[in-house]
Amino acid sequence: MWGFGLVVLVASLWLAPAKARRLLRRVRVLMLVLVILFAFFTPGEAMAPWAGRAGPTWEGAALAVQHCLRLAIVVMLVAVLLERTGERAMVSGLMVLAAPLALLGLSVERLAVRLLLVFRYVESPPEGGWRALLDAPRFDGAIEPLLVEHAALRWSDWLVMAALTTAIVFGASL
Repeated sequence: MWGFGLVVLVASLWLAPAKARRLLRRVRVLMLVLVILFAFFTPGEAMAPWAGRAGPTWEGAALAVQHCLRLAIVVMLVAVLLERTGERAMVSGLMVLAAPLALLGLSVERLAVRLLLVFRYVESPPEGGWRALLDAPRFDGAIEPLLVEHAALRWSDWLVMAALTTAIVFGASL
């Protein structure tokens, strides 16, 4: 995992440095919570014996570092994805992947519109943060429309999905 994390770190700092830093800054509280939960609530050898059971453990600290690294890797991969893929293309891909949910009665188009609204808010939040959304009027007529693209899967996409499914099925049976 350390090697993969190093590759992702270099790739994100090379391909999307500003977005990676911004996204990592946004999850810093979550990382702090991970450190506190794992370091202080995992049984093991105490790091500070004078603190007794209230102190952190070496095993918990190792788990905290491991989980924080995993979260950082995912966040940096998302940064590269957001930097290199447009919002509409990403939502279009999610619509294709979520198409089977339509069989359960879920509206894939509504999911796409909601994701586009989230992307719009994240990229340009209103003055005053999320609280301004609660105080704002419902509709002022000046909102730009959301355009949802729908792309179909190509034969190469089907081939890759079939290969991955086959690998997973045969890998699980071994």
